[in-house]
Amino acid sequence: MPADNLPVTDQNRADYEKDGVVCVRNALSMDWVEKLRPAADWIQQNPGPYDLDLTTGGEGQFFGGQYMWLRREEFRELIFDSPLAEIVAKLVGADSVQLFYDFILTKEPGGSNKTPWHQDRLYYPLSGAAADHICSTWIALDPVSIDSGAVEYIAGSHKWGKAYVPESFSDDGKFDGHDIEKLPDIDNHRDEYDIKYWDMEPGDIVAHHVMGVHGAPENTATVRRRGIAIRWISGEVFFDPRPETQPLLRDAVGNGPTPHQAGDRLGGEAYPIFKFGN
Repeated sequence: MPADNLPVTDQNRADYEKDGVVCVRNALSMDWVEKLRPAADWIQQNPGPYDLDLTTGGEGQFFGGQYMWLRREEFRELIFDSPLAEIVAKLVGADSVQLFYDFILTKEPGGSNKTPWHQDRLYYPLSGAAADHICSTWIALDPVSIDSGAVEYIAGSHKWGKAYVPESFSDDGKFDGHDIEKLPDIDNHRDEYDIKYWDMEPGDIVAHHVMGVHGAPENTATVRRRGIAIRWISGEVFFDPRPETQPLLRDAVGNGPTPHQAGDRLGGEAYPIFKFGN
């Protein structure tokens, strides 16, 4: 997609700066959506080394898959051939962005468990100033409503100046025991926060800042909720395998397709950089 035709407006950029989250409509065509849906289902049916069944209750599965673009050509094409990387560069005002990893969260109908309120920053085994400004794009493959598990975001929380201990998506306690501040009790004080969510159509995306607080309810609707997230870096980051980070991500960066030692700058074929110029 030519840069002049990217669906990113000045208002989108202003909203991302102010709120730490913005919805960009029609970011991907239905051709992309139709290509990605069967690939997403294949990933769910054929879990890889960095995938997880996150289901803790309800009748429907809650599935998480990571580093999909290294296993399915459709996700590789999404990274390299779609306008997503340039959309992110325009949103964050950067001349280049680097892929961290791609991620899918599928919530089947039937009340599969909620996504707890969380902040992404400390899941990531990364250090460096740019690690505090990673942008995630969440791509809807299905119509999304609050009943089907639309992600909710606390506007402005990326400016709170705090990094909170990660929350487990599957109640397994793997992030317990760290002397790091926990998030406040948001659900019992919702009226104290500016909480945003969007009803989305397939091909819409939400972009959010790594320090922004977000979560999602159960899928109590009768439709699936398949969302692809891609994490984008603008600047130098370094491998920092702290114990509170997500274990599968630590393993993927340290021992995966492009192995890193602690302190190494993130790079190599698994973490490509996309340059766009001025």
